[in-house]
Amino acid sequence: MNDIIFGELTYNGEWTKTEHLNLWGKDIDIKIIVSAYENEKPNISQQNAYQKLMTKSDEISKVTLEKLKEYMQENSYDICAYANVDKIPDDVFELVAVTEILFMESGSFGIMCNAKWDSHGIAILCKENDVEVGPQDIVWLEE
Repeated sequence: MNDIIFGELTYNGEWTKTEHLNLWGKDIDIKIIVSAYENEKPNISQQNAYQKLMTKSDEISKVTLEKLKEYMQENSYDICAYANVDKIPDDVFELVAVTEILFMESGSFGIMCNAKWDSHGIAILCKENDVEVGPQDIVWLEE
């Protein structure tokens, strides 16, 4: 499908494409997922959220990185124990790898990450005016 905002999307159980973004100071290729059935197109809320990410990526990158670092500091005891490190590194990419960004029907989106201390991964949930970091369940509960 060629969406007017997302561009070319492929359906394989979910609508996806790969996007090249600079996130947290690093250029990475990220899988973009649009939560919709095969016979559905992305809704206006998803399109608006995607446009916001693309036009305000520097600001979103800065805010989500700050929230991620806060979360890691608040949970440093457990993270250090499970990741087998002495302290939280300055470079979050030593412990976290972005895997995909999921755009939900509500217009919220989740930056999904693998985490060395959590086998289920973590997520940064971006709502209209709020950013929350936690286990990936926070995104699935929002969905």
